[in-house]
Amino acid sequence: MKSISRFTATPTSKSAEGPTRRIRRSLSVLAATAALAAAALTFAPAAQADSSICNPGCEAAADFQSYGEVFTVHDYDADGYSTVGYLYSSSPGDEYWHTCLNTNGAAGAAKTCNYEFEEDYAVTYYVCKYKTSTGLDYDCSGVVVDYS
Repeated sequence: MKSISRFTATPTSKSAEGPTRRIRRSLSVLAATAALAAAALTFAPAAQADSSICNPGCEAAADFQSYGEVFTVHDYDADGYSTVGYLYSSSPGDEYWHTCLNTNGAAGAAKTCNYEFEEDYAVTYYVCKYKTSTGLDYDCSGVVVDYS
């Protein structure tokens, strides 16, 4: 009579090994993906964002380009009012409101204000219609948060 060891097991089908292999393979793929993502974040250039906004009637608008920190204010309505854009920079050493006033009117060119901020810091801005004789603004847009 042959003796059979109770401690020696041989798989009876590939499905007995399948789940273990799939788990190992999945973990290897996950580890490789994580390593690539970490490398990409480490060596990636700073993110650049560009955004724009207009007031409720879109007679006044502003654009922000992060590369070069360019703030442009547009007047799209020949209504006798100017357009003003307010931009708050929050980089160290430069934490205050900047005002970019466009008095060129709807027929004139947009007003471009070029600033210099440190990279990757938040900027907040909005745009309004502006009455130069009174110095009051009204009909303002919402607020946009972007990054230099």
